[in-house]
Amino acid sequence: MSYYSPISPVQCAAALLLLVIGGTLMLVAQRRDWRPSLALAISTALVLRLVILALTHRLQAFDVAYDFRVAAINVLQHRDPVLHARPTGWNYLPVYAFVLAGAYKAYLHLHVSWIVIARILSILFDAGVVVLVGTVAGAAGERAALRRFQYACNPLAIMVSGVHGQMEPACLLFSLAAFAIVLRSGPGISGRLAVAAGILLGLGIGTKTWPVLFGPALLLGLPSWRRRAQFAAGAAGVTTLLFTSLPLTVGTQAAKLPGIAQVMISYHPVAGDWGLWGLWQALHPTRHLAGQNLLGLNAVSAGTQAAVVGALLAVWWWRRAHPLDVATATTTALLAITPSFGIQYLLWQAPSATARPNRLSAPLQVVLGTYAAMLYLPMNMLAWHDWRMASALMTLFSVFVIAFMIAALPWQRRQRPPAQPPRHAAAVHTAGAAA
Repeated sequence: MSYYSPISPVQCAAALLLLVIGGTLMLVAQRRDWRPSLALAISTALVLRLVILALTHRLQAFDVAYDFRVAAINVLQHRDPVLHARPTGWNYLPVYAFVLAGAYKAYLHLHVSWIVIARILSILFDAGVVVLVGTVAGAAGERAALRRFQYACNPLAIMVSGVHGQMEPACLLFSLAAFAIVLRSGPGISGRLAVAAGILLGLGIGTKTWPVLFGPALLLGLPSWRRRAQFAAGAAGVTTLLFTSLPLTVGTQAAKLPGIAQVMISYHPVAGDWGLWGLWQALHPTRHLAGQNLLGLNAVSAGTQAAVVGALLAVWWWRRAHPLDVATATTTALLAITPSFGIQYLLWQAPSATARPNRLSAPLQVVLGTYAAMLYLPMNMLAWHDWRMASALMTLFSVFVIAFMIAALPWQRRQRPPAQPPRHAAAVHTAGAAA
């Protein structure tokens, strides 16, 4: 069954047209080397996301409409959101649940649809990501104004925040802030800043577990083992504090903390119509519910472990690359192998790949946006039988999407180039040599 309510053909067509406009702006900006102001980039991001929200306001992603709302209510009632959720409904530390609790109060007082309030929240976080994409791009020697505008127009980012309303933008905001500190400070980064970067990544992990994928890239970006230890201490310290304070913040019984830790560590979506696992599932249909199919559950567990191994191998392969390239390779490797899939996962690689792109990065974002658009929009207009056929076809297409993701990796940049001296320093040196 589709997780979304139907929309009209006119609304669907208008939303798809908006995404085409966004993708076109992203590609044209690359070709013409546009460098809009920060205000224009943020305004463009907000307009595109708010317009698509207006066009698709009837869509209700089940996780946002139900799980997020339940988590918000649990926090307001001082109840643990993990213990009082449906299975796989909420498996994270309550960082985002606290934010959702504030959004729920706004929903009660403003009398605006919860699904709209939740998506506006995601849109605001994504506007912050636009700013930080430019920041890390500039720190990496890229054209900051161009890269943040490209992310503002990215169709995938538009949908994850404006159509779905997921928490991915919040995760990316914390993670990119950590990258901004590490990259802008460079080899002279202080211990205090290394700890601050770790704390920011820890908040990202507390929001949703997957930002741990950025940990290796950030560690490799630090200049010494001492700074890496300080960074790790900051990340571990904030996550430990968030976990051990659960009895105080959400009323968790201390005796249940080990069980909650096990739930968080072992969590993965039950299934997904994605990649080779999706094809295997399509070729071996079962009448069991997803959570009761033991063969499927074992396959997903093994596949998840393989995805983690693949991500670690990517870290090793790109260990001498720029930290943003390491981040792109790590997230892409896990997405390529994982048997569990949510459409919003495709956004994980977008900020790093946009901030430090290669030749195929922009076309890849268009391909991913097209794939996600089919799942988010037209497929929600189909009856159950037609939806199942379309889903099987999209699973087949996903294999080609994964192949393109792998081809678009920065294969030629596995060795980080030596740092170039500032231009003014080079000019002084040349003048001195001439004298």
